[in-house]
Amino acid sequence: MTIYHMHHIVPKHIGGTDDSSNLVKLTIEEHAEAHHKLYEESGRWQDRLAWLSLSKQIDKGEIHRMKASEANKGPRTGRKLEATLENAIKGTEAWTGQNHTEETKRRISESNKEYWGNQKERPWQYHSSFKIEGVEYTGLKMIVEKYDVSRQTVYNRCNSDKFPEWEKS
Repeated sequence: MTIYHMHHIVPKHIGGTDDSSNLVKLTIEEHAEAHHKLYEESGRWQDRLAWLSLSKQIDKGEIHRMKASEANKGPRTGRKLEATLENAIKGTEAWTGQNHTEETKRRISESNKEYWGNQKERPWQYHSSFKIEGVEYTGLKMIVEKYDVSRQTVYNRCNSDKFPEWEKS
């Protein structure tokens, strides 16, 4: 079975629209090649990322890293800061009301544990006080081990209304 994508002839990142006159149906391989050609003609990083991702030369994690790197180059203008806020809002709205599968939740949890477990511990993490399910803790290490969560999860739960029994003192 062949999978098709709708390709913007004039890419949205340079003002292209979703009008049918600006869309063409391509296979994934043709779509990747179209962005490769656009990149070679214009040198725009957005087309390079589209080409590399569609041709499976980079994964989603690398796409996000490269996007962030490219988007943050140059001076931080008021418009860049506004765009950052707009993108954060759009990202949040896209997931509002959505539920992750149990498998996705497990993978997110494992990824967070790996990432935060590799972060350098800082002195203040040993002295912060927490009250979790009525028990007082000093520092994060015991909480992380007892509840099998990442340090970031501890902070997220302490700041969430969904976990009223988790407090940072």
